[in-house]
Amino acid sequence: MTTFIQQLVQEILKHHKDHLEDLCVVFPTRRAGLFFQKELSQSLNKPTWSPTIFSIQDFFMKMSGMNIPDSLTLLFELYESYREFFPAEDFSRFYAWGELMLKDFGDIDKYMADANKVFANVNDLHEIDAAFELEGEDLERLREFWKNFFNRDPSKLRNEFMNTWKFLGNVYHSFQSRLRSRNIAYEGMAYRSLAEKMKQGDQSVQTEYSHIIFAGFYALAPTEQTIIHQLVKAGKATTYWDADSYYADDKYQESGKFFRNNKLIDDKFLWKQDHFKDIPKKIEFAGVPLLAGQAKYAGNILEDLMKEKDFVSEKTAVILPDEKLLFPLLYSLPKALKDINVTMGYPLRQTPLYNLFESLMVLQKNARTSTEGETSFYFRDILNIVNHSYIRQIADKPIRKWLSGLDQNFIRLPRTRLIADGDGGLFSDLFVRIISVDGIFDWFRMILSRILESMKDQDFRFHKLESEFVYHFYTQLGRLEDIVKKDNHIKDIETFWKIFSEIIFSVKIPFTGEPLKGLQVMGFLETRVLDFDNVIILSVNEDVLPSSGNSPSFIPFNIRKAFGLPTYEEQHSVSSFHFYRLLQRAKNIYLIHNTETKALTTGERSRFLLQIEHELMRKFPDSISLEQKVISTKIGREYIKEISIEKSPDVMKDLSKFLPSEAGRQSAFSASGLISYIACPLRFYFKYVAGLAEPEEQEEDMEAATFGKVLHKAMQYLYTDVHEIDVSALGNLRKKVNDCVDQAIHNEFVAINQLEGKNILLRNVIRELINRILDSEKLYIPFQILQLEKDVTAGFKLDEDREVKLFGIIDRVDEKSDVVRIVDYKTGRVEKKRPAMLEEYFTNPKMKEQFQAMYYAYLTRIKMPGRKIKSGLLAMRDMSEGIWFLNDNVPYSDEQFTEFETHLRGLLSEIFSTDKPFTQTEDLDRCQYCAYKSLCNRNTE
Repeated sequence: MTTFIQQLVQEILKHHKDHLEDLCVVFPTRRAGLFFQKELSQSLNKPTWSPTIFSIQDFFMKMSGMNIPDSLTLLFELYESYREFFPAEDFSRFYAWGELMLKDFGDIDKYMADANKVFANVNDLHEIDAAFELEGEDLERLREFWKNFFNRDPSKLRNEFMNTWKFLGNVYHSFQSRLRSRNIAYEGMAYRSLAEKMKQGDQSVQTEYSHIIFAGFYALAPTEQTIIHQLVKAGKATTYWDADSYYADDKYQESGKFFRNNKLIDDKFLWKQDHFKDIPKKIEFAGVPLLAGQAKYAGNILEDLMKEKDFVSEKTAVILPDEKLLFPLLYSLPKALKDINVTMGYPLRQTPLYNLFESLMVLQKNARTSTEGETSFYFRDILNIVNHSYIRQIADKPIRKWLSGLDQNFIRLPRTRLIADGDGGLFSDLFVRIISVDGIFDWFRMILSRILESMKDQDFRFHKLESEFVYHFYTQLGRLEDIVKKDNHIKDIETFWKIFSEIIFSVKIPFTGEPLKGLQVMGFLETRVLDFDNVIILSVNEDVLPSSGNSPSFIPFNIRKAFGLPTYEEQHSVSSFHFYRLLQRAKNIYLIHNTETKALTTGERSRFLLQIEHELMRKFPDSISLEQKVISTKIGREYIKEISIEKSPDVMKDLSKFLPSEAGRQSAFSASGLISYIACPLRFYFKYVAGLAEPEEQEEDMEAATFGKVLHKAMQYLYTDVHEIDVSALGNLRKKVNDCVDQAIHNEFVAINQLEGKNILLRNVIRELINRILDSEKLYIPFQILQLEKDVTAGFKLDEDREVKLFGIIDRVDEKSDVVRIVDYKTGRVEKKRPAMLEEYFTNPKMKEQFQAMYYAYLTRIKMPGRKIKSGLLAMRDMSEGIWFLNDNVPYSDEQFTEFETHLRGLLSEIFSTDKPFTQTEDLDRCQYCAYKSLCNRNTE
C-alpha cells in the first residue's frame, strides 16, 4: 500500500527536489506534518533542508499577521461588548452563551456571510424581500422560518428572541472594533480579513515561499477556498486531494459532497483514485455491549494481530470517536505493546482531578467559622477529599491511620483538631478556609504541586497521561488568573468556581506523544491525511459516528442554511468523508459498535455500516470481504447453594469463647444474640462466632438506632440519683429534661454545638417523648427506682459439665407494692401480641421484643430470687397506652420461669450441638434488612 503521504513525497521530489528549502507544505493538522517529514527523510539519499511545514491554522495566522489570543481572553473581550447592550448581565451567566456567540461569529466570518443580514430585524413578512438579497431555495428557507416564527403567539418567547436577536449584530460589530483596536482577532475574523485582502489584490499580503502545497484537505470554508484560490491563481500554490472515485463521483454519496462542490478542483483532480476497487480488504463488524466490552474486544483483536509475522504497530491505529473510551482501552491493551502513542482530545471534566477540585470547592462552600474564629468542616466533605485517589497517593499511610482512629461522634470537625490528629503538613494545606479569589489560585496551585510531586514516585503504566491532567489544570488556572488580574469581573469564590467549571467543561487535553512510533490511539479527526494497514474503530453507532450534530447556536437552522453557514448536514458529510478515507487504503478493518440499549443510546449501529453492507460490498464484491459478529458473554444459570456452616473442630473452637477459659475470659449470650439465632442461625454465626462486624457509617442525621440510644441514655441521666418517684420528684425531673437530652446527644451522637437542621427537630422530639413518659408516670406513683441501664450478668448451667453466661442491659427496674417491674423503652414499632405458648418466643422472630422483656425478667429473677416480677414495654409510638405488660399485668409464676428456662437451655444446647450446623433461614423476608445478605446471596433488592 502506498499512503497518501508517500505519494505526496514522491510528487514533491519529482517537481521540487532541488529547492525544497523554499517550499511550504500545508496540512489539515500538525500531526500530518510529522509523518510527512519522516517519509521525506527516508526518501532522500543526502542531507538537505526540509520544506517549511504548517497546519492550515498556523499558515493562515502567519499570513494574516494577526494575533489570536486564547478563547478565555476573547470571551472577556466579548463580554465587554455585550455589556454595552445588556449592562445588567453577570459574567458567570454570560459565559455559557458567550461561547456560543463566539462560535457563531466565527462561522459568519469563515463563511463570509453578511452579519447585518444574518442578524437583520424582521417585523413583518413583507420585509424579507427587501432585507435579504437571496434567491430561490435560500429565500424560501428564510420565508419559512420567519413565517413559522410570526405564526406563534406574540408572547414572551417571541419577545425574548427579538430582544436578543436585534442586538447580536451590534455586539458583533462592537466586538470586532474592540479587537481591532487591540490588534487581536478570533480565527474567523483573521481568515476573513486575509481572504478579503487577497481577493482585492492587497499587496501587503505576501508570502516568502517560492511555492505552497496544500495537501489532503476536504471541507474548506469559503475564506479558506478564497485564500487558496488566490494563491493558485497567482501560480504560487498547488492543491493535492485525497479522494476515491467511489464517493467522489456518486452524487448520492454524502462523503464526496465537498469534492463535487469544490471550485478549486479542476479536471485533473490530483488525486482521485480507485482504492476500494484495487486494494483487497477484510472488514469485520462486531457488536459488543458496553464501552468496557468494546475496549476489551479491541485488545483481543490487537493480540491476534500481533501474532501475525507482518504486524507493524506503527501501521495500526485504534480510533476512538467517543473520548470516554480512552482509559478503558488503555487498560485493555496487550502488555506486550510497549510503545503506545495517544493523540486525541480528552475532556478535562472527566478526569479524577476535576472530581477532586469539585470536592475541594464543596468543602469551602460548607465550611463554617464560629464567632470565636474557629473554622470547621463538614465530615462528608473531609472524607471525600482524604479518600480521593490523588490525596491517598500523597499520604496513604497517615490517612489510613487517621481514619482508623477517627472518633465517629461528629458532624463537623474543627480545623485545629484535623491538623493535630491527622497528617499535619498535608491536612494544614488541604483544610484551610479560603476567603478570597486570590487565595483560591494559591490553594489550587499548592495542591496541584503536591499531586505532581507524588506522581514522580509512582510507577504505573500511564503516569505521563495522568500528569497531563495536572499540567492542563495548571494552564487553565494560570490563564484565568491573568485575566482576573486585568479585569474585575470575578469578585467572589462562587463566581470563580462557576467560571472555572465552565472553562474546564470546554477544555480537552490534547494528548500528544511520539507519533512516529508504536500503536496509534487516535481521535476520529486526528486521522486526517494518515493511512494505516490495520484500522480498529470503536463506537461505530448512530449519534457517535456520525455525531448527532445538533450543536447549539444563536442562529436558527433555516437562517444558517440560507446564508451558507455550516449545519449538521455539512458535519455529517465531513464525518462520512473521514470515515471512508480512513478505510480506503486499509487492509484489515474492524468496526465495533455498542449493542447496549440505555435511555440515551439505542444500541443502533451507524448508518456507515449499513452503507458498507448494502452499497460498498455490492459495488466491489471481488475486493472486499465482510464478516459480522455479535460478541457476548455466555450466560449461565446461577445456582445459589444454601450456605451451611458445619460445626467442625475449628468452629467449635470459636464457639468455646462462650465457655469458661483458663484465661478467665468468657463471652456472654445477650438477648440480641439469641434473637439473631432464632431469626437465622447463619446470621448468628457471622456476627457472634466468626466476629464479622457490621459496617459502620458516620451518621449525618440521627437514624433510628441512634435515636433510641439517645433516648435511653437521656432517661438514664434523668433518673440517676433519684430513688423515690412521687409528685414532687416528677416536677424536679421535668426541669432536668433539656439538659439530660443534650448530654445524651453529646455522648451518643455528636457534640451539641454541631447540632443543626433535622437533628435539632429530633432533639425536640426526644424532649417531648420524655415529657410524655413523665406524664405516664403519674399513673404509677409512688414507686422506687432500683436500677437504670444496668448491666446484668448471670451464670446458666447448660449441663453438668458446661456453664455459660447470660447478659443484658436492662433499661429500668423499679418496684411498687412489693412487685418488681422491668420496663423496656421501645422507640420503634412494637407488635403488642402475647403468645399462646411460651415456646413461640423461641421460634418466632416477630416476638423479639417480648422475648427480650421476659429474658430480662428471667435475669432479674436470678439476681433477685423470691421476688414478684413482671415485665413490660413502653412504646414511644403509643405513649397514651402506657406500659404494655406481657403477662396480663401480673407477675410471672414459677412455672412460667421454669418453662422459659427449659426452652432457653434447649436453644443454647442447639447452638453448641455438633449435629446442628449454622444454616440460613428459609424465610427471605428476614433477609431484607440483614447486614450479611450479600455474603449469602440473599440480596432481595
